[in-house]
Amino acid sequence: MKTKLTISLLFPVSCFLFLVSYQALAQKEFIYDSMGRRDPLIPLLDQKSPTGLRTEFSLPREKVRLPLEIKVKGILWNGQEYFAIINEQVMKKGENLGEVKIKEIERDKVIVEYAQREFTVFLREEQEK
Repeated sequence: MKTKLTISLLFPVSCFLFLVSYQALAQKEFIYDSMGRRDPLIPLLDQKSPTGLRTEFSLPREKVRLPLEIKVKGILWNGQEYFAIINEQVMKKGENLGEVKIKEIERDKVIVEYAQREFTVFLREEQEK
């Protein structure tokens, strides 16, 4: 009887310990910190290089956010070019909205450039997801 009691308690206790340890080890998101070194998942060999070795490695880029919120309210077409209504202003390709440059305006989105990076802002918010 003592053996049955020990076995019947052993299973639930071991399940509880497994679940507790699993939740402690599980993380929602892992962020790799390269500390300025090359990405270890990029191969060292490059078939396109004359020597066969990769000579350039891109370092991980910092996350950049736009300095202001950009809302595209509408996009207009005059038969030659697109215009976008951004934050209550009519803008065209090449113009600046503060530090943000309007790089391209398409039928349903606007591509902007800030800090040498491109961002796409859609006309409808549900297309962003």
